Amino acid sequence: MSLASRFALVTSVGLAVVMALAGWMLLTKSRELVDQTVDSTLRTAARAQTERQRAEGEGFLERASKGDARDGVGRFKATIREGSFAGRGAHAYEVEGGASILVPEPDARSRENLRGLVVLVGVLVAGAGAALAAWAANSAAGPLRALVDDVQALARRGLRHSVKAHGPREVVLLGRAISRMAQDLLEAREAELELGVRQREQAVAREVSEALRPQSTPEPAGWTILDARLDGSEIGGSFHEYLELDGRTVVVLCDVTGEGVPGALVGATARAFLRAAIEREGDLAAALARVNRDLHRDLQPGLAVTALCVALHSSSGRVEVACAGHQVAPLRWSEARGELEPVHPEGIALGFDKGPFFERSLESVELTLEPGDALLLASTGLVAQPGEGGAEWGEDALRASARRHLARGPYEAIAGVQDDAQAHRVPQDPGQTLPDATLVVVGRDATP
Repeated sequence: MSLASRFALVTSVGLAVVMALAGWMLLTKSRELVDQTVDSTLRTAARAQTERQRAEGEGFLERASKGDARDGVGRFKATIREGSFAGRGAHAYEVEGGASILVPEPDARSRENLRGLVVLVGVLVAGAGAALAAWAANSAAGPLRALVDDVQALARRGLRHSVKAHGPREVVLLGRAISRMAQDLLEAREAELELGVRQREQAVAREVSEALRPQSTPEPAGWTILDARLDGSEIGGSFHEYLELDGRTVVVLCDVTGEGVPGALVGATARAFLRAAIEREGDLAAALARVNRDLHRDLQPGLAVTALCVALHSSSGRVEVACAGHQVAPLRWSEARGELEPVHPEGIALGFDKGPFFERSLESVELTLEPGDALLLASTGLVAQPGEGGAEWGEDALRASARRHLARGPYEAIAGVQDDAQAHRVPQDPGQTLPDATLVVVGRDATP
C-alpha cells in the first residue's frame, strides 16, 4: 500500500470512528433536548388549558395513576384504549384540580428520521474528511514519490544523476541531503579509483627504480665509496650509477623531475644513454653533450634530467667533476685544512637545448683529493626532505651535517648525514609526500 493510500485510509477510519461517536452523542442529546422541550411546552399548555376550563366551568379528568409532578403539573403514563390512537402509549398531563391533556407518544418514524439525519451528516462529514485526507496525502506523497524515483535512477544510471526535490521544506532538505551524499560517494569512488591507479603506477615505478640501483659498490684501490638511500612515498626516476673504465671509477648521480612511471622510464632512458656515452666518449663533457642531444630529441616537455658525473683517477687522486644542471653542489672535505667547500661547475639540465648553448655553458672542474679528504654527493631529494610545518631540510643543514661528520671518516659521514636527514623527516600532513633521496660519500683513504 502506498504512503498516500495508507495516510488516507488511517485518516478516514479514524474520522469515521470519531464521527460515529459524535453522532451517537448528538442523537442521544438531541432526543433528550427534544423531549425536555416538548415536556416543558405541554406542561405550560396544560396550565393554560386548565385556567381556560375553570373559567368555562368544565369538570376535571379522573387520574388513572399517580405520576410525577413538577411546576404544579402532574404527568403519568397511559394507554389509549379507544379511537384512532387505540393501543398507543401516551402521557397524561394534568393540573391538580384542573384540566388534563393526553399526549400520545411520537410516531417511530420521527425517531428514525432523526437517526437517519444524524447518520447522513456523519457520513457526509466522514466522506469530506476522507477526500481531504486523500488530497493531503497525495500532496505530501507526490514529492516523496518523485524523490524515490530519483533515488532509483541513481541506482540504475549512476551517481551522476541529478536529484531535483520540490514540495515541502523537509522534502527539499531531504533531496539536497541525498544529492550531497551522491556527490560525496561519487568523489570518494573517483578518489578510490585514482588512488588505485596511483598505487599501481607507484608499484611499477618502484620496480623500475629498484632496477636502476647499482648491484654493487666499486672498491678502487686507495678509495672508499659508500652510498645510502632514503625511500620516499613518491617514486621517480632519480638514480645513481658506477662505471669502471681504464683505471677510472665514474660516479653518476641523476635527478628526474617527473614522478611515477613517466619519471622512472625517463630515468631508465637517461641511465642507458649515460652509460653508453661515457663508455664511448671517455671524456665527461663530451659524454654529457651527446646525451643532451639524444634526450632533447626524445624528452617530452615538462620533464627534465640533471646529472652530476665524478671521475676518480685511482692512482693519482685526481678527480674530474662535470655538472648538467644538478642543484645540490658536491661538498669537498679537506682533512689538512679542516674545511668544507662546495664544488659546483656550471651547466644546464639535459634536454633543454639542442646542443650549442648546452655545450657552451657546460664546464668540468678538476681537483685532487689528498689522503683523508672526501667528497659528498647528494640528490635534490635529500635537501627537500619535509619537516615540521613542511620546512625542507635545505642545503645549509646538509653542509652543517657534512661538516660535523666528514671529519670522522666516510663511514661516520654516510651514517651521520643519513640520520640527520631522517631525523628532520617528520611530515605533519598525512597527505604530504616524501621524496626519494640518494647520498654518496667518496673518500680517499688516509696513508697508513
